[in-house]
Amino acid sequence: MSVEIVELTPEIIGARLGQNLYNSKGCLLLRKGVEINEHYFSYFKENGYKSVFLLSDPFDSNGAPVQPVSEKLMATAPPTLKKIFRLLMHESKTSTMKAKNELVRLAEAILADVDYKVHKIGNVLDLKRRNDYLFQHSVNVAIYAVLMGHSLNLTQSALRHLVIAALLHDFGMLFIEPSILNKESMLEQEEFERIKEHTTQGFRHLVGHCFFDGLSSVASVQHHERFDGEGYPKNLTGEQIHEFSRIITLADFFDAWTSDRPHRRLHSIDTTLDFIQSNVERIFDPRLVEVFVRLFG
Repeated sequence: MSVEIVELTPEIIGARLGQNLYNSKGCLLLRKGVEINEHYFSYFKENGYKSVFLLSDPFDSNGAPVQPVSEKLMATAPPTLKKIFRLLMHESKTSTMKAKNELVRLAEAILADVDYKVHKIGNVLDLKRRNDYLFQHSVNVAIYAVLMGHSLNLTQSALRHLVIAALLHDFGMLFIEPSILNKESMLEQEEFERIKEHTTQGFRHLVGHCFFDGLSSVASVQHHERFDGEGYPKNLTGEQIHEFSRIITLADFFDAWTSDRPHRRLHSIDTTLDFIQSNVERIFDPRLVEVFVRLFG
């Protein structure tokens, strides 16, 4: 009854899908347990998938990753966020207002959908298509963050702000050249310095053009600060970094490391958690790491 993440290669033809697959409107495309044929394999490849969930036992169609949110939400939330980001880039009052309203609705949908009773979750969220990585990643980070926030007994109002902050944390990536974001080899130093600018560029746009408040936009500029002050852009330390940003730093790192990226394969959950725990007080807040490991370990 187990499910494993497997790299997308022709060898998966004949295996059985370990997770329902939905389109961006939430309509079921492929049912869990279906045998992957050449047509389905071509669909995955053409749509930018690098990995898929497969049933470890070919005679078992009941296994599925334990998820704290519905598969339908995971299918519809990323394209909704993509639409919101596009509206925010327009810089008109009408577009900004529409984007804010849709962002609040998306945050409320996530809060209503999350099952806080799911424990020992691990890497539960959807596989990411290359072209939509930013939006799928941001939704994942929001879900990880709200699970942490709930464990920290944040109020419903605070959780709503936390979800919005998480959804917006990587907004500045829209200002970075795709040739850098999608590079399949290690970045040169000047390219890495360019990537780092997503924090300040995203924050300036959200506050200066879209008039987001501090709680909603703080993580966009602070999620690469480090607990020991060696992060960027301002070398903040400890509690100088907003609690939302410290939560989102953990969620962002965990989701990024357990995801396929153009320049590397995903890391295992155990490897990722080991790295997080070995970098307590250096990169991550010790109190939050304790909560995170309890949830995802």
